[in-house]
Amino acid sequence: MANRAAVFVHRLSGHSLSVRRLSIYGSRLTLHARRLHASSAGRSFLSTLLQTAKTKNPITAQWNGQPTHETHPELVAQGETTPGILQSEYDQRRRNIVDSLPDGGTAFLFSAPMHFVSPHVFHEFRQDSDFYYMTGWNEPESVAVLQKSATARRGYTLTMFVRAKEPEKELWEGPRSGLETAVAAFGADEAWPIRDFAKRAAKLIGGAHPVYADLDGEHGLVRSEQCGELRQILQRSNAGARVRRLTPIVQRARLIKSTAELQLMREAGRVSGAAFAAAMRACGPGVSESTLQSMFAHASKMALLAPITDRSTLTTDHSAPITDRSALTRPAYVPVFAGGEHALCMHYVLNNAPLRAGDLVLADAGAEVAAYAADVTRTFPVSGRFSEQQRDLYCVVLSVQEQMVRLCHADAGYPLNEIHRCSTHALATELRQIGFHAAERDIERQLYPHHVAHYLGLDVHDTIDMSRALPLRPGMVVTIEPGLYVPYDDRFPKAFQGIGVRIEDDIAVGQTEADIENLSASAPKSPADIEACMAC
Repeated sequence: MANRAAVFVHRLSGHSLSVRRLSIYGSRLTLHARRLHASSAGRSFLSTLLQTAKTKNPITAQWNGQPTHETHPELVAQGETTPGILQSEYDQRRRNIVDSLPDGGTAFLFSAPMHFVSPHVFHEFRQDSDFYYMTGWNEPESVAVLQKSATARRGYTLTMFVRAKEPEKELWEGPRSGLETAVAAFGADEAWPIRDFAKRAAKLIGGAHPVYADLDGEHGLVRSEQCGELRQILQRSNAGARVRRLTPIVQRARLIKSTAELQLMREAGRVSGAAFAAAMRACGPGVSESTLQSMFAHASKMALLAPITDRSTLTTDHSAPITDRSALTRPAYVPVFAGGEHALCMHYVLNNAPLRAGDLVLADAGAEVAAYAADVTRTFPVSGRFSEQQRDLYCVVLSVQEQMVRLCHADAGYPLNEIHRCSTHALATELRQIGFHAAERDIERQLYPHHVAHYLGLDVHDTIDMSRALPLRPGMVVTIEPGLYVPYDDRFPKAFQGIGVRIEDDIAVGQTEADIENLSASAPKSPADIEACMAC
């Protein structure tokens, strides 16, 4: 019990509620508790001290705004903050970021806002990736403030501003985790209601120390209300010159995946592989692209339901336990299910046309597992078998993809940009083998207009500010996705016109070639494996 952290709740000015973590010796805590319990007044004081809206309400006392070990032990193991990620790993992430800050530096991280389809109708919430990486907290209207401090027990302090428990609002909007959980389960030293952020932020940026925050919307992201409040405070205090961007520091850390992160991405690849196999089996002439999209999403959920075979409908005993972890997955992005010539559009997402006999389907889809994304592409024949021309073009892309995967190790010394250049040259060489002569400039401009790779992680296009000129290092995860898209243009062989092929896998970079791991290898890829899967 020595040196355990106790959570104390206290009220300020009769309105604001703060939750603080105090490191004290267990023996002293026990002594003070005994003294208070010695009298009825003391017992009443302790009871009042530890009561918030959460503990006063018999229903919401059982709720959090996201799974925790106490509420969802099938999803979050003991010692984990979020599925698969230990509390100690989140602490180490924060230490790593703080080590990059100057003494006294303060970093602000903002949650993503809610997005609405129409009044009162909202999209499913998706947390800002930097915020999630640093905290694991999965609610909107939240701010995390990291302050580097040589006197702090961990070398930093973490203050969180979150939505307080309000049973009346939770009745309509769903559960919240509240201030207590921010401290007890998510590592905050202190937690305040989000409504107090504006009046307390000025104190947090006091002095002449640099402030790290991402205040401008970039890459199409919309910033939260609290982000705007901090911008106004900085302007009023003439502190704008002290502001530095935080996301490049966080993205550099996110670029190298931990063992736990790789395991989650391995699971995302496995789930996506099972979903691709299901979509292939459901494919056929007349089936809609939309049906394959729905089949993929359903199969992703079912891949996290086990052991399904223990629930046989042929017996009267349905009591065999099921471990259902399907809540961990959702689509990582809006997928592409492009039949026939629709594959000539790189990001065709209408997915509303019937599939035609003799065409190919280009499917670019991935499951997210516990916030980590897979990004996989397969191309397969609607009727179950490749035509000769389809097989030839497919095998060109497959050969190049396999060659580029073998370059994804640190000893090779290649950055992604160099692998892309290699892929363009390899495509030209392989195309000549099937009598398809194209100059490399035509390949780059028309037949293969996208990059061969990007980083992958919490985001599909992960760590977007990190250059693809960086040498690959173990712990990086990248996609390798060459493609060929032959337009209706007489400069190119007529037999291949209207065909689009892309093959994409998620690759964990190794130190040597032997260390490379294909995280999405379970998705059928060779022509023989695809045709065998579709014949089932």
